[in-house]
Amino acid sequence: MEAPTLFVRDGDTFVGTTLTRGPWNPAHANGSSALALLAHCLDDVPTLVPMLLARFTVDLMRPLPVGRPLRVDSRVRREGKKLQLVEMALLDGDMECVLASALRLRDQPVADDQLLPGGSSDGPSSTHFAPPDGSLNMRDLRPEPSGALLASDICKAPRTEAAPGATWVRMLAPVVAGEPVRANARMAYCFDFASLVGLEVDITTVSMINPDVSAHVLRPAVGEWISLSGDTRVHAPVGRSMSSAEARDELGVFAYVSASQIVEPLPS
Repeated sequence: MEAPTLFVRDGDTFVGTTLTRGPWNPAHANGSSALALLAHCLDDVPTLVPMLLARFTVDLMRPLPVGRPLRVDSRVRREGKKLQLVEMALLDGDMECVLASALRLRDQPVADDQLLPGGSSDGPSSTHFAPPDGSLNMRDLRPEPSGALLASDICKAPRTEAAPGATWVRMLAPVVAGEPVRANARMAYCFDFASLVGLEVDITTVSMINPDVSAHVLRPAVGEWISLSGDTRVHAPVGRSMSSAEARDELGVFAYVSASQIVEPLPS
């Protein structure tokens, strides 16, 4: 029986299980799995001082095969005590399928945080949308759910006049078999769901594939659930769209996420 996990270690490689399958082709992994694996491996890259993720940018250049051994290569491009820049690649054999850049900043309390300015929007959030238990679980729409719908709870809060729509995500499976889910991996897995935020898309008629995801992270997320709310703009004449989302946890906004998409009608 296959392990209830996204990836299984095989020597120095990782093999994706069926829980990584994407919605467009069951032979290819979804972007959220790739992001989670890279973020998981980022934590194995040492730093000179304690650091936290500040920016995570991923380019999904080629389909990532399910069931094949994948290798993660990491290289530190800038090492310091205030910042570190790490470049990462996810490879199928010698083929680079996914590239990532991770910026980490020092994690150190300031001497007197009362001297620092407040944020421009530190007040209570004016955005209210349905909680996960009041939203539609996407698994309920598929008679035979697979991939991300089994690896996580993905719930859609409807758009109303009083609030934008939102996507709630909660991981259910570990990223790597036998290893705890790391904070960066939990966040990164959810970042991919910023793509198409605010839209209702019929995947039987339209293909909308995002080749990139980028997130600026203020602090680590807390709690099980992460919500993404925002907008997607479409430029139909050339089949392009872009999404921007706020990522929230139980404390409020902790990251901003963006993604680009190629939009194509599927053959009838």
